[in-house]
Amino acid sequence: MDPKGPKDRDAAAAAVIIDMDEPYVQTILESAFAKYAPLVSIQTKDLQDGMHPKRLMHWREYERIDWDAVHRSEVVFSNAYCFRKGLIRKAQMSFNIRHHVSKHPESILAHGVPETWILELDDIDYLDEALMECYEVEDDMKVNEGLDPAERKSFILKPSLTGRGAGIHIFDTRARLESLLEKEFESASEDEDEDEDDDEGGNKDRQQNAIRSYEAVSQIREWVVQRYISNPLLLKSHGDRKFHIRVYALAVGDLKVYVYRQMLALFAPEPYTQSATNLDNQGAHITNTCVQEKRHDFDEAKAVELFGNLDMPQQKRESIFDQICQILSETFAAISSESTSFQTWPNCMEQFGFDFLVDENYNAYLLEANAYPDFKQTGERLRSVVEGFMAASAATAAETFLLDNDALTDNALRQTIEKDKSDLVQVFTHNISKDW
Repeated sequence: MDPKGPKDRDAAAAAVIIDMDEPYVQTILESAFAKYAPLVSIQTKDLQDGMHPKRLMHWREYERIDWDAVHRSEVVFSNAYCFRKGLIRKAQMSFNIRHHVSKHPESILAHGVPETWILELDDIDYLDEALMECYEVEDDMKVNEGLDPAERKSFILKPSLTGRGAGIHIFDTRARLESLLEKEFESASEDEDEDEDDDEGGNKDRQQNAIRSYEAVSQIREWVVQRYISNPLLLKSHGDRKFHIRVYALAVGDLKVYVYRQMLALFAPEPYTQSATNLDNQGAHITNTCVQEKRHDFDEAKAVELFGNLDMPQQKRESIFDQICQILSETFAAISSESTSFQTWPNCMEQFGFDFLVDENYNAYLLEANAYPDFKQTGERLRSVVEGFMAASAATAAETFLLDNDALTDNALRQTIEKDKSDLVQVFTHNISKDW
């Protein structure tokens, strides 16, 4: 039965508006929610004329969600939280985690997140003043001056507000840091000139323009500096290439958090061992597929792999997953306690993508969190991972928000929901860590 047809419009007590820019995501979401037709009517862009569902969910790009309706009504739901900068802005997350660790020094976050500093700068001429807040970084850079490159302690520089691997650099000396920052300021100035000639762009362009506008008003550029993990786990079976793990998580209501068991490994295109000290070689150091797609030799099959298929002992794989669950449990405990930067509403849920790195001793480290993760980077070969996570998310939305108690007593429907949610592992609820 067509969930968008007239019969369903009369029968459906609930509706979901799916309105995503990326066709890859839009198509998968529509298929995931189709299982609940005709009880849930699927709409695109907006409701059809004459539709008045008792429960309505907005599954849209963030800027197109009707936040006023979500805030005012208990029967209007959304696929995002309105306030979550405390998690998805790198500097804000770092601050919140540091605050949590100061109160809970025994927390796994004390060693499960690379040492991080916030660097705020409005002009390269004031770098000395900015580094006063990062004196450990400055001290190590001074020591590095007298060491061979292989012996130096390196750092990674990331813009606080951007994603998709944009603006990421590695440095180990003051001279290199200054050079990188000068290029960043020059690039920002050129972008502002180009923006004067460009009135409109796509969703990614709107995001970047919003970031530039914020920085233009504040006159302050913000980065995070993390201690670089120079001994990543390397696998001979994958050519000794560095990789990070992409973990999908689902936050629901006020507040439960689930980790999706099927994780991805995203590999750099070039061997790490041959370029460990060549900090300019992003092909060895940067694992984001968004960056790799620009290369002429990009190969999706080599760039993305299912974590469960990696050549490592099963015990080590399970240990990494347990660490990830513990780290995310503590992360949400830290973030959710900071209501000025992360507010959960009971009628909202959101998908997040978390990036982890594993070192040669099989220790996992949380690198960053992403809202509206770039699912398309998974590609077609492992599309089933995204389909599974979307099915789990749709099942959670149907069970939690859209279906009434009578509908949930249907055995066949109940089995569909439980099957689709089977790879979700609950790790956090209302500031209480869960067993997994």
